[in-house]
Amino acid sequence: MANRLIETGAAIWSKWWVKVLAIWTAGRAVSTAGFFWADTQQLSTIWWPKGHPNMLSFIGTWDVEWYRRVYEFGVGQLPGYPLHLPVNQYGAVIQNAWAFMPGYPMLVRLITTIAGRQAKWEIVAPLTSVVLSYLFALMLYRVLRIKLDDRTTLWSVTLFAFWCATPVLQIGYAESLALLLLAGGLYYLMQHRYWASLPWLVGLSITRPGMVAFAAMLAGMWVVRWFKDRHGTEEFPALERYKLAGLTLVSGVLGLIWPLFAWCVTGRQDAYTVTELAWREIVPHAHLIPFQGWWELGAALWGPPWAAVFVALVMLVAAWLLFTEPMRKLGNELRLWTGSYLLYLFLFFHAQSSTFRIMMPAFPLLAGFAFFSRNWPKWVRWLIILAMIAAEIVWFKICWVFLHPDFTPP
Repeated sequence: MANRLIETGAAIWSKWWVKVLAIWTAGRAVSTAGFFWADTQQLSTIWWPKGHPNMLSFIGTWDVEWYRRVYEFGVGQLPGYPLHLPVNQYGAVIQNAWAFMPGYPMLVRLITTIAGRQAKWEIVAPLTSVVLSYLFALMLYRVLRIKLDDRTTLWSVTLFAFWCATPVLQIGYAESLALLLLAGGLYYLMQHRYWASLPWLVGLSITRPGMVAFAAMLAGMWVVRWFKDRHGTEEFPALERYKLAGLTLVSGVLGLIWPLFAWCVTGRQDAYTVTELAWREIVPHAHLIPFQGWWELGAALWGPPWAAVFVALVMLVAAWLLFTEPMRKLGNELRLWTGSYLLYLFLFFHAQSSTFRIMMPAFPLLAGFAFFSRNWPKWVRWLIILAMIAAEIVWFKICWVFLHPDFTPP
């Protein structure tokens, strides 16, 4: 009997999905403990005069509150999506819900509608995110397993599970859903099942920004496959050319859907862009300037004369990483996605404390490191995990615990 139980347990543990779920559960346990610890560090604020709020209130801050507003009020009623962009006394657009896409709050709304009145945002949103994060972990394994062996793939999942910003995958943020949709799109793209990836991309286009980066990656993929076909190294049939070109065009259109919708509702062409800029600076007639966010970071770190050198150096390092052996091992699709997404961030993102969260879609970088370190001694890999847990604690202290005025969002 005992031997049979052992054999049954060994058979279950041999399943890849059991290992993935176990690894992910360990990561989520650390994050959960981190939230409870961070709550003990939270002093009084205007929301919690006595400090140390209850946990549901504590995990409902930062961007969670914006998504909740969309969930509760939708379009046309403040504090949901306003029909007219709110401005300050100087005419500058101020922060409002148009910066937050509706995919995730719409999903939570659907679930609460089905579940009935007893289902509340405070409970349903984090539970939804947790479930989606587990589905993403499974899909992450499937994506990376196309190019890597089982052992290296599991090590990649482990590294992502303990990434410092993964606590947002179990609260009311859109990242769990966005990462799942991204991984699903990549999974079918890597198998050249182009139209099978489309439903995932449609969902992604209304969940998190970045579809223009995906369209750029698809365009790059078309060029790469055409070039290989011309040199006889990989066949690129005519039907696949048309499918990939069509998917590239559709993805580009999907990347414009939300800004166009904001324009139609508010009557202002730059509604989405100027709302996003309200988190950087509140000035009348703000304009999006490529590389500005990284230029400002370089000026802050090295001084204004060296800002250009900082931006160039960061971009060169990113480009070099894409051509290392571990990244080449991942294949053209994941390399092109990573490169396109990093370029998107360089062009439009304001580098600050949210960078660790915003970088999560570039998960192939962690997979590349996993391949690079796959044969390191076990004790070294355990040290890496412990270092990542320590980094997560620092993330909680700096990014999640609120101190007024706070300029370090998660």
